[in-house]
Amino acid sequence: MLYGFVKVMVRLAMPFAARRIRILHAEQLQTPGPLLLAVNHPNSFLDAILLGAYMKHPVHFITRGDVFKKAWVRKMLHLLNMIPIYRIRDGKHMLSLNEETFVKSVEVLRNNGILLIFVEGFCENQTTLQLPLKKGAPRILQACWQQGIPAKVLPVWLEYSSFNRIGKTIDIRLGKVFGSEIANDLQSATCMAQINQQTEQQLLHLCSEVPFVHQPPAFWKRVLLFLPAMLGAVLHAPLYIPLTAFVQKVSKDNVHYDSILLSILFVLYPLLLLVFAAALYAFTAQWQAWPMVLLGLPALALSYIHWKE
Repeated sequence: MLYGFVKVMVRLAMPFAARRIRILHAEQLQTPGPLLLAVNHPNSFLDAILLGAYMKHPVHFITRGDVFKKAWVRKMLHLLNMIPIYRIRDGKHMLSLNEETFVKSVEVLRNNGILLIFVEGFCENQTTLQLPLKKGAPRILQACWQQGIPAKVLPVWLEYSSFNRIGKTIDIRLGKVFGSEIANDLQSATCMAQINQQTEQQLLHLCSEVPFVHQPPAFWKRVLLFLPAMLGAVLHAPLYIPLTAFVQKVSKDNVHYDSILLSILFVLYPLLLLVFAAALYAFTAQWQAWPMVLLGLPALALSYIHWKE
């Protein structure tokens, strides 16, 4: 229930965050489970939000374990199909919990689910693949194949034109699905190396051989949108400028800045529209206040996003 609601809201909100989202081989978004998404990790939790929103079937996510500390957060994350993974920095005593993560991951694939894992093992604002790939995904896949679970792998490359601006261009490049046919011996340690080798080859191809195309707005579009874009910029500045300053301070301008900013906007902006519309109606007693605010302000915001370079 919560997962489906968030998915719809993100799909509605993304046009306000990205002027253009290019999906290469979009038909792969329909791929059913059992499927492991082997993904690079350039932009914090926005990477998972994007793929969860655009994949047709529900996705389970391997997520850093330190965010599961509070009980109410842990419950919400479980409802969003998130599975914790613990690192040495979380404490050596926590690493034993990763065995449960491994079992749950295999179970997701056994039940024909989709599992997302960031194969670089860490997040960094970058546009190149961070090597060597970690062993988590191969370990899960080898266990599945040994148990007769026909899990497949879909390499996915994400790229952003910016990590700190609204109105960015985003690429979602989907590779070719492969399975146990790439392994010579499912019982051998070489199986894990072969999985990472195949994943690495595809991600390097998607990274370096598929060009990132930035398409600035056409001149005629910038002329037509100039006035509504400027009005949208002025009206939204009292929200956007203080919020960006707040997020910069909270995130310390690190790799989480973009994801935190967009997540707050996804939640806060609809609520502020409702409050503003209700206040305007209370003062004017005009029913036109509702569509003017609920439709007019987002339309002006979109005008600015599609006007700017």
